[in-house]
Amino acid sequence: MRFWSILKNRLRIHFADKLFVLAILILPVLLSSISGYAQRKEKLGYVPIFLADEDRTESSELLARRLMNKEGLSVKTGLLDVGEKEVRNNDAEALIVIGKGFEKKLNTGNIEGAITIVKSPSTYSAELIKEIIASEVLRIYSTDFTYDWLSRNFDDTDREDVAKRLEEKWQPDPVMTIIYEEIEVKATEDGNISIPPFAAASLGLLILFIMLGLLFGSGWLCEEKVNGTIQRAMSVKGALRQLFMGNIAALFIMGLFLTVVFTLVQWVFFGVLLIKGPLPFMIMFLYILCVSSVSLFLSAVFQSSHQLQASAPVLTLVTGIMGGCLWNLAGVPKPLMSIALLTPQGWALKALTDLYGVPDRIESALPAIFVLGAASVGFIVFSYYGMKRALRRI
Repeated sequence: MRFWSILKNRLRIHFADKLFVLAILILPVLLSSISGYAQRKEKLGYVPIFLADEDRTESSELLARRLMNKEGLSVKTGLLDVGEKEVRNNDAEALIVIGKGFEKKLNTGNIEGAITIVKSPSTYSAELIKEIIASEVLRIYSTDFTYDWLSRNFDDTDREDVAKRLEEKWQPDPVMTIIYEEIEVKATEDGNISIPPFAAASLGLLILFIMLGLLFGSGWLCEEKVNGTIQRAMSVKGALRQLFMGNIAALFIMGLFLTVVFTLVQWVFFGVLLIKGPLPFMIMFLYILCVSSVSLFLSAVFQSSHQLQASAPVLTLVTGIMGGCLWNLAGVPKPLMSIALLTPQGWALKALTDLYGVPDRIESALPAIFVLGAASVGFIVFSYYGMKRALRRI
């Protein structure tokens, strides 16, 4: 009963602080919204492009219609300056400009410079777009080429009949197809599994924010050392242990709350589920427990809450940079990975990165489960007995 009383009291104190509640609500929502929007753009099932037709001929309009009906593309049409704004604002991955004289150049068989592609710096699909446009231009040109050849060698050649028969060759399946789809990642025996850059950034933000939030929320021990609460707990058998466990449980619940808010915002508003599967959730649980125990340990080390809160941002940033919160762990050199694995953030991010494509691969999770679990127990034991020994000297 004493444990639950301590837990409820600690949570009540934390959530009674309006500034603290606003911080743990506004910051996760803001960060998850930014990263969720970025991931939504990253995981689109189509390639958004903008098409500006400056030729305004039958051939250019035919090319525009075919691109608009192409599976895997989302095509907007309009004026050139509007398309430039779309690319500049990252609303379109590329601007396709059908220049004046396109049809004339098409008839001569030399279309060099007839179509201009302006791509966004962030696009991964520029080459795919080029191939799609080239295939459609070739499809249109083949009609003209075939008709010209037949009309030179045969009498009474009908252009519409030639176009109809050529179109039949593309049905039900075209001569050439380009498939744009997201594929499943298969586990390999060795090597890192790639992870999209925005997903890696989101994981890094979440891991970093949990560490910062829990360090700021753990100044209770410093305050209770100063006001004598812990000294009084020493006079009651088992009270100090329950005080420790109740407060670490409160920190753990706060970490879970931050994680739930962060992931729910991305899932509900952007359709992005950052952490999925039992193993990634287990890694997050153990990471939160480990950070809670580290916070407990630092509270026992520092003499006042002001010292702890002044040091929290520095410790969070330094260990966050070392642990890879600000860079993608997929494919990094081994020496850099060795540095990352000196921190709990590094172990958590490495496991989550490896599990991103194959969330049921137990081999990727086991090392982090063991290290984070052992570190949690170790920091709790060290902080408890270190505090106990220090209090006996008073």
